[in-house]
Amino acid sequence: MTNQVEFFKWWFVDERTGKRRLTTYKLSRGDAERAFPGTEPDLQTRELRNLPGVLDGLRNSRPGSSWSD
Repeated sequence: MTNQVEFFKWWFVDERTGKRRLTTYKLSRGDAERAFPGTEPDLQTRELRNLPGVLDGLRNSRPGSSWSD
């Protein structure tokens, strides 16, 4: 099962200069909010990525069992 996650570059206010800046890298909404509280997404930089679920890789990985494809 894959999850679609939105990534953006984000506008934030630089604490040192007081100027509004755009992040260098694209971040998900949750990561951006943790790194830069109160940020705004730059909607033109939106990217939708299909990411595997956290449990997908763990379903067939029991100790002592054969690897399955």
